[in-house]
Amino acid sequence: MSDKIAASTLIQRRTISDQVYDHVKRLILSGNFHSGERIPELKIADQFQVSRTPVREALRKLAEYGLVTIKPRSYAFVATIDRKEARDISMVRLYLEKLSFRTFAERATPEDYLPLYDLVKKCRDANQAGDTATAYEYDSQLHLSIARMTGNKELYAMLHMLDAKLQLVRLKQHLPSEYLSFYNDQHETFVHLLEKHDLGSLDEMLEVHIVHDLDFS
Repeated sequence: MSDKIAASTLIQRRTISDQVYDHVKRLILSGNFHSGERIPELKIADQFQVSRTPVREALRKLAEYGLVTIKPRSYAFVATIDRKEARDISMVRLYLEKLSFRTFAERATPEDYLPLYDLVKKCRDANQAGDTATAYEYDSQLHLSIARMTGNKELYAMLHMLDAKLQLVRLKQHLPSEYLSFYNDQHETFVHLLEKHDLGSLDEMLEVHIVHDLDFS
């Protein structure tokens, strides 16, 4: 096989792997695959008309992200989370988010708020359309965008590392659509409070917004 053909094959495989990654991630975030459920590798490979190789590549990436657990020489399943871990994650997130929002408010320019309002709208539109997976993705993008724009790389890295576990907490909650709408609507208020530098009100809202993650059965 020539170098050109080999490179083309590698690019194609990576593209398929990325498609499978996005597909499985959406199935998990939308609740089609439940916590602890085995990922049907063969069914997904048949659906994409590929071998299991790109499917396993995608699952490895999802395992690195934290949504999937791979049982060595066996199978992959949706990662699980217990009540204590969820509480620990939520409390760590609360303090990191407070630092992130405060640091952002101290250095943000008026132009920095434009992409945040755009993400707020996209998150709201996805939720209203019943697309929970996309709404969760935009929710994460909003919080991580604020962290990234603080300029604190370590803070961003810690919140990014928590992201998949936060998704698992959300999935375990099984919040009805009206609750999701309520929490999504808070995003616009967050951005308004950031612009006004009303950090006291922002801290109070963050506690409500994040601590509700602790209330699931």
